[in-house]
Amino acid sequence: MLVSVEWLNNNLKDVKVVEIGYNPQINYYEGHIPGAVLINWRDFLDDNSRDFASPGKLSKVLGNAGINNDDLIVLYSEMNNRYAFYVYWILKAYGHSNLAILNGGIYKWLKEGYPIESDGIVVNKKSEYKARKPDWSSRILVWELLSKLKEFVLIDSRSKEEYDGLTTAPPEHKCEQTQMSGHIPGAKNIPWTILLNEDETMKSRDELERIFSWLSKEDKIVVYCRTGARASVAWYALKEVLGFKLVRLYDGSWVEYGNMVGVPVEKSVSDRF
Repeated sequence: MLVSVEWLNNNLKDVKVVEIGYNPQINYYEGHIPGAVLINWRDFLDDNSRDFASPGKLSKVLGNAGINNDDLIVLYSEMNNRYAFYVYWILKAYGHSNLAILNGGIYKWLKEGYPIESDGIVVNKKSEYKARKPDWSSRILVWELLSKLKEFVLIDSRSKEEYDGLTTAPPEHKCEQTQMSGHIPGAKNIPWTILLNEDETMKSRDELERIFSWLSKEDKIVVYCRTGARASVAWYALKEVLGFKLVRLYDGSWVEYGNMVGVPVEKSVSDRF
């Protein structure tokens, strides 16, 4: 669920607030929501392979942050909250259903004049968290995607420039190593930013229904971007707000697909929102 900054300010003592850090050395220490613990988004990844953390590692990460299995976790992050949505998707797979995203994130919190802390990292008393074996029914791997490509409705959440093949990554990624530009054949370009308002809150249900009015509830939908984070915003809008049941995230996204030999790629003008 999405919670407002007003709701969070009134309920800070009853929830566990987590800032998902992308560049925590700059952002978290400059100022964070009072009581928020910091977890780097990479802590949710496996240490030895390009995959997600094992239940054991995830249990340690959340336990070290003082989080219990029954806690309501409220997530926010920098970069338009994209990593909050990504970690929400991950934690849902690992069985933590008591989750919320701060609508508008730290930007909206500051815009509304709520207080922040900047006196170092918050350390909670460690707890015993137990993550279950993940249910990856909301995930799709490239092998299945390629073998059933025509069965899926594909949504590319990247920018128009990335989709059209003019660049392989957004400007903040200056050392991009993806070899091929373009998009997966048949994908419709709906940039993730059009799902958000100027204050970084998610658009209303009515607005999202208009954006996705071309979809059917029976469609098998796959969303992707470059690494999965931006596409997780689209996944949330479709699954959690609009109630589409058959929505999966291709988290390998373009950094995987754009480096594969022999896969089909389209460029330039095609079907975009």
